[in-house]
Amino acid sequence: MNKIFIVSAPSGAGKTTLVKGVTNRLGFIRPSISYTTRKIRDSEIDGRDYFFINKNKFEEKIKNNDFLEYQNVYGNLYGSTLESLDLCLKGNNDVILEIDYKGMMTVKRSIPEAIAIYILPPDIDTLKERLQKRGEDEEKTIMLRVASSEQELQYAKYADYTLINDNFEQALDSLLAIILFNKVEKKYINKWTQQILNLNKHVV
Repeated sequence: MNKIFIVSAPSGAGKTTLVKGVTNRLGFIRPSISYTTRKIRDSEIDGRDYFFINKNKFEEKIKNNDFLEYQNVYGNLYGSTLESLDLCLKGNNDVILEIDYKGMMTVKRSIPEAIAIYILPPDIDTLKERLQKRGEDEEKTIMLRVASSEQELQYAKYADYTLINDNFEQALDSLLAIILFNKVEKKYINKWTQQILNLNKHVV
C-alpha cells in the first residue's frame, strides 16, 4: 500500500536536505514538487526543487481547486497540488511532502493516514546561525523566520514523529528508520529498529 509522508520544520531546520537524502537512498519514495511564487535561487532548478510561477497563475490554481494545501509564507505563496501527489502514487511510489506546519495540519485533516514527521533544530540560536550561513535571505527576513520558528515549534506535538537535526547523518538515519518502520509490516521489524524508535513513535 502506497504511503504519504509529511516532513515539516521551521525554516533552517534542515528539512530540504533531509528529504533529498531520503529520496536519494530510497527508490520507492518520490517528492511531491510544490509550486511557489518566490524567486528562484541560484542553487535551484525549476521543476526539480519547485515549480516557479507568478502570483496570477498561482491564484488561478487556487480558483481551480488544484491544491491539496497552500500557504502564504513571508509574502510568498507555496502550494502542493493534488496532481503532483496523484502522479507519485500512480507510479506505485510512496510520496513525501516537504511543507510547513500549516500545510502539515491541513494535510493531516484531509488525509489522516498521512504520516507526519517534524524536524526540530537543536535550539533557536543554531537555527539562526544556519539561516545566516545559508546566505539566501536578508537579515530582516532571517529575524522574521527565527521569531516565527519559536511559534512554529509548538506544532511539533501534532506530528506522528519528531526528531532533532543536531547531527545530519544521525537525523537522516532516524528519518530513514521512521519511513522503513511504516513501510514494512511491523511483524518484520527487528528489535534493533524498535529500540531506535523507542516503541513510542518518537525519535529524539
